[in-house]
Amino acid sequence: MHGIEKYDNLKDVMPNLLPVLRDAIQTEFLEIKKINKECEKYIATCENFPELRKAGYVIFSHHIKKNEHKHEIFAFIDEEGNTVKHLTGREMELYGLLDSCSNLHLSEEYIEQQKHCHNGDCRH
Repeated sequence: MHGIEKYDNLKDVMPNLLPVLRDAIQTEFLEIKKINKECEKYIATCENFPELRKAGYVIFSHHIKKNEHKHEIFAFIDEEGNTVKHLTGREMELYGLLDSCSNLHLSEEYIEQQKHCHNGDCRH
């Protein structure tokens, strides 16, 4: 899947996102999710880390095993893609905090490629 972008509007939606993060998301090395700002976990986390109130998304690795979670680093970004804060798995968990990014559109090429993948075994 080399050269196929997952989201066809990522650059437009988040123009200030660092290129290395954008590329990692597009190649599915990293995952991006929208923060559910209504959930109690988010509200409580903002008490300890007030700068997270500016965050709209979190970028993380979906490849890390649960027992290695404490070593993971989460990149919280705002609506434009600017980095707001980095936190580790020791400082917080993401479970129950995330929603899908409904404003990001899967590219036609990505959708077509996924049709030919079996059991999620496609790697780029």
